[in-house]
Amino acid sequence: MGSITITLLLMTLLGVTAEKYIVDDKNGDDNNSGLDVSYAFKTIQHCVDHLQNPGDECHVRTGRYHEVININGLRGSAENPIIIKGYNDERPIWDGTVQIKRLGWYYDSVTGICSTDMDQDITALFLDDDLLTAARWPNALWSDKTIFNNSFFGHCAKSSLFGNIIDDGTGEGTGLAGSGINATGAMAILNIGSWETFVRPVLHHERGSANFTYNHDMDHNIAWKPAYNQYYLEASLELLDVQGEWFFDHTSKKLYLIPPFDGCPAVNADILRGRTIDYGLTVTNTTGLIIANMTFFASNIHAYSHNINSLIDNIQLDSLHFKFPSSSHRMLSNIDYPLITSLDASAWSHGVLHYGKLMITNCTFEGSEGSALVYKGKECYVHNNIFMFNEWSGQTNSSGGGGTVIDKGFNNEFSQNTLMNNGNSAGFRGSLGADIKYNNIFGQCAGKIMNDGAGIQVADYLVNNTKISHNWVHDAPPKHGIRFDTPEPSNGHLGHGGYIGYNVVWNVLTINVKGDDHVVENNFAFDNEESNGLCNLCVYYRVRTDPTIENNNTVVLNNGATQADGGRDLDTGENWPLAGAVVENNFSGEDIKHHMVNPPILDFRPKKGSVLDQENVIGPYKPNLESSFYYIPGRKLYKTSSPIPPDGAVESTKRDAVIFLGGYMAEVHHFYFGTDYELVSNASLSEEEFQYSLSSDEGNMFILPDLKGNTQYYWRIDAKRGGYLFKGDTWSLNTMST
Repeated sequence: MGSITITLLLMTLLGVTAEKYIVDDKNGDDNNSGLDVSYAFKTIQHCVDHLQNPGDECHVRTGRYHEVININGLRGSAENPIIIKGYNDERPIWDGTVQIKRLGWYYDSVTGICSTDMDQDITALFLDDDLLTAARWPNALWSDKTIFNNSFFGHCAKSSLFGNIIDDGTGEGTGLAGSGINATGAMAILNIGSWETFVRPVLHHERGSANFTYNHDMDHNIAWKPAYNQYYLEASLELLDVQGEWFFDHTSKKLYLIPPFDGCPAVNADILRGRTIDYGLTVTNTTGLIIANMTFFASNIHAYSHNINSLIDNIQLDSLHFKFPSSSHRMLSNIDYPLITSLDASAWSHGVLHYGKLMITNCTFEGSEGSALVYKGKECYVHNNIFMFNEWSGQTNSSGGGGTVIDKGFNNEFSQNTLMNNGNSAGFRGSLGADIKYNNIFGQCAGKIMNDGAGIQVADYLVNNTKISHNWVHDAPPKHGIRFDTPEPSNGHLGHGGYIGYNVVWNVLTINVKGDDHVVENNFAFDNEESNGLCNLCVYYRVRTDPTIENNNTVVLNNGATQADGGRDLDTGENWPLAGAVVENNFSGEDIKHHMVNPPILDFRPKKGSVLDQENVIGPYKPNLESSFYYIPGRKLYKTSSPIPPDGAVESTKRDAVIFLGGYMAEVHHFYFGTDYELVSNASLSEEEFQYSLSSDEGNMFILPDLKGNTQYYWRIDAKRGGYLFKGDTWSLNTMST
């Protein structure tokens, strides 16, 4: 630390100034100075080679940059970071693909398959920058997202054994036996360990047979559950039979494709791209670095600390779009876990684990195979990101516990993020002391491609001092919503001192609380369609046959649920009451939604005077207009979003307010209201449609004027941030006849 301080002091005394370099792949030249748009560098690598001092920057112009860059030894600071970012408002693409242009294709008019020779291996194929699906059985596609649904899997008969899968005949057509394929040599994606999925080559299969063999060489006991075991096959020419699929024979270097249109791609058409690299950017032994305002297409980032001398610190990813960031190598007959976006700011020294800090803000992660993001550091900040449609195979990583986003660090914040329709059994996996708040998690593994799991899951001792608050977890019926987990049997290995408060979960299994010494307060849990008489707010006394008594010292206050209890007593068939040292003012009843303002439009405020409106209010929200704040979780856009009531809603004339998710980092919001669409859409602050403004500190609820019956109203909310005004959409609100 002292050497860095001395270096900065010397730089100041010597008058060293930071430089801003320009990169332009179309008009640049690496022989230029890089100091002006007219004298730009051509490659990001050449610009990185010139980054020497804190505050130096690379500004990258629009273009596709097919580069593999290793950053090692840069020393920026929190005050003067080194920056690599898009130039002004331009969005360059850090591209892991190459164009596939061919002078000709061979077309098989019987099968519709196009084929051509390649000169290098590819691991993914894209048409117009969208993913094509590796040939598979049963058929399913990325384009319609059926690959996330286990209705398009093969299902194992209960007579299946380790190493020998027997298809039960319920898959596509009449199952594997009736498929007409010979799957020998294909890659089998085997969800045979409940929350674990393994990849193995098919060793032997015969056409017309319902069974195939694989090498069952897993290095640990797996949760083999015959009733849930399922699989699909991939990466064989035998499986290529529908539009939108492809296969690459890495032995002959021949590419086979059935495009989503008739015929083959036109000669030299610039529409097809193949992935040839995994990590476009690798970072180590670096501090004070920001990567911002770029798209990583079929490419991603690996940042790591090899030892204490190479510890990374103050690394920020800001406003990046990771589009198909990681791809498996199954098409190359490789069973390894994909090389995912991973940042590890930790290193051991003399028996002490040291941490750096990471920040991932305002990024988009979509279409990843494997976890979308794994990070490890201390007091990291992962905020206002969206993770959508990641992980359709569910392959298990080397540590055995998967998730869309995995925190492996200490005292990290995961906030204001959206997780949308991801395939892994777990959405967010928290770690020690994590602060998990204001996240919107929905559709997690809703297609049941894996068993078990939860939208937010924290296991065993990692529960200690973890806080989960102000989240919505919903619409994933086979999964738990929020879960403090323990092994079973626990053998006394319980998590302690966790907090679960002010969350809303619905159309999922449970808020599931195991361990002890927790606080569980002001949560809502309802609409568990698969409950079968079991709790959806479960503060466990005992878990099934485990003899350990849990939650002896837990505090359970002000919660509302369809059914709240302490789990099922398997000896009597009855449910234990909610466990805890203090259990007060909780509501359990199937009519819970009747006591809220309007749950279908996400207005969960208690009705005034209802059973939820107690001296200490039950649930996370205040009744009616008692508060001007109504938290809406999830990623914020620059403009306002998530209107309540939603656009086009029909409401009573007694509707008291409109609610919205504020603009990202907005300071003030302006409210417009009226009965004329054009006037409301185009109004300024000086016109009568403008109602009033609220600072972000004053809330996100605008009180409505008196409403007339059978009338269509329009409303708009603009967000102001600094000198920028982000105009909101114009939403409609219709009133019922009085």
